[in-house]
Formats: sequence, C-alpha cells, structure tokens
Amino acid sequence: MYTFIKKSTGLMIFGLLLLGFLNSVSAQPFYSRLAEYTSTIPSEFNKIPGERKELLEELGEYILEKSTQKSGSQLLFICTLNSRRSQFAQVWAQAAAYHYKLKKINTFSGGESETAINFRILEALRKAGFEITASEVYSQNPVYLLSMGRRYPDVFIFSKKYDYWNNPDMNYASIICSNDLYEINLQPSGADETIYLPYEDIQIFDSSSNSYLRNDEICRQIAREMFYLMDYVKNSKNNQKKKKSKNKSNKNTS
Repeated sequence: MYTFIKKSTGLMIFGLLLLGFLNSVSAQPFYSRLAEYTSTIPSEFNKIPGERKELLEELGEYILEKSTQKSGSQLLFICTLNSRRSQFAQVWAQAAAYHYKLKKINTFSGGESETAINFRILEALRKAGFEITASEVYSQNPVYLLSMGRRYPDVFIFSKKYDYWNNPDMNYASIICSNDLYEINLQPSGADETIYLPYEDIQIFDSSSNSYLRNDEICRQIAREMFYLMDYVKNSKNNQKKKKSKNKSNKNTS
C-alpha cells in the first residue's frame, strides 16, 4: 500500500514538474510574506565566504552551459537523510530561479537513505513565507505540498533516496550538502558534475532550547547562497547579451 501511494504521488509530481517546465515562469510576485523575506537576501551576499562563492559560481557556470541546451539544468541536492539540508536547498534554489526569472532550471533532492522531513524545517519555511499543506498524512514519511505564489508551480516535498525514480539519473549536477557524504566521496552515477557544498548538521541541536532558531538560521543561509547562485547566473546572462549586442554594433559600424 505504501509503495502504491508513493508511486501514485510520484506520478503526480512528475505531471506537475512537467507542467511547470512547459509553462513560462510568471512575473507575478511570491506570497507577500515570502516576497518580504527574500527582498533583503541580496544585501546579505557579503556574508557568504569567498570559498563558498567560488563553489556557487562553479555551479552557476554549469547552469549557464546547460541554458543553451533544450533540456536546461537539473540540480540534485543530496544530504544524508533528505530530511532537512537538501530539502532547504531544493526549495530555495527553485524559488531563486523563479525570482530571477530563469527558465529551464529544475531542482530535486535526495538522501543516502530515506527517513521523513523534519517538522522543524517545515516551520522554518512557513516563517519564511511558504504555504505548506500535507497531501499525504497517514505515513511515516508524509508528503507535503509547498506553494510559493499562485502563479508558480507547487512543489511536492518528502524524504527519498537520491536515486529515487523521479530524480534525474543523467544530465544533471549533484550538489552534496553533507560533510558525511563528502568524507566518503559520494559520486552519484550519471552526474555531469559533483559539487561539494556542505552545510552544518542541524540535527545535533534538536535537544537544545534553540533548535528552532538554528533551523531558521540554516534556512536563511541556504536561501542566501541559492539566491547568490541565481543572481550570478542572471548577471552572467545579462553580460553575455550586452557583449553580443556590442559585437553586433561594432560589426555594423565597421
């Protein structure tokens, strides 16, 4: 029964992802609270360490390369349990792509093993302004429907292994969000490129009085870095257009 539900949910996910891919990205804003939360993110780019900016720009170059291809970019974020960090990264990378009106970018997530999304990250995402509802409640691994705004495709989120059938198995970039997986040098098969971008393991704070605060902080850090990534891609695309326009103008005047 569990397998049937997950498979059915997977088909729904595939349909919504395809619909979102085929539709042009709307210029309509996020929900007001999410728009307010994201409006100040670019002013925090200076908080990102230089070495992490280099990794994000490396991923940005991959996105730029893929943007010239019909299939676009597929980004698979991977952590140990797919319960927090990789979920944050998938959601924020997709939100940032929509924010910067970048098309043909699809994000995914997975873990080395399947567990369940931790309720603390759901609270962090709600505080940020996402609307989240449970589409499958009676399960040890519930499926949640996350919404960014009325004109954006909804996103199904739940814990799954990185080789889950609906995740890409070729023509994608894998982004490793866990130090544990970095230490074992995880190299997912079929990935064009693997980038190690580890985040702090938030689980170690679960028994502390500030566990929700730490989840909020990691949520903000990942949002900041995913927005920096897409800002880099957007600016690079604009610079490429300006360069082409200048070259064309020079040819016409010569």
